[in-house]
Amino acid sequence: MAKEVKDYEVTEARFIGGQHRAVGELVQMTDRAAKYYIEPHGAGLKLAAPAAVPVAGKPGAKGAAKPKASAANAEG
Repeated sequence: MAKEVKDYEVTEARFIGGQHRAVGELVQMTDRAAKYYIEPHGAGLKLAAPAAVPVAGKPGAKGAAKPKASAANAEG
């Protein structure tokens, strides 16, 4: 039986998993290991928000179309 590993964000600087962790650092742990750092058993971690996936066609998205230069701008 494989144990699912999740991403957690450090909310309080402290030792977690044998290393000192800074606020905002991401840590990968199983639910069983993380429960001692999450309310109601403890403090210092929260489940990390999933990363935003870029959507095609929106500015900043990979593969988004660039605006074309007009003829007036090209001559200069």
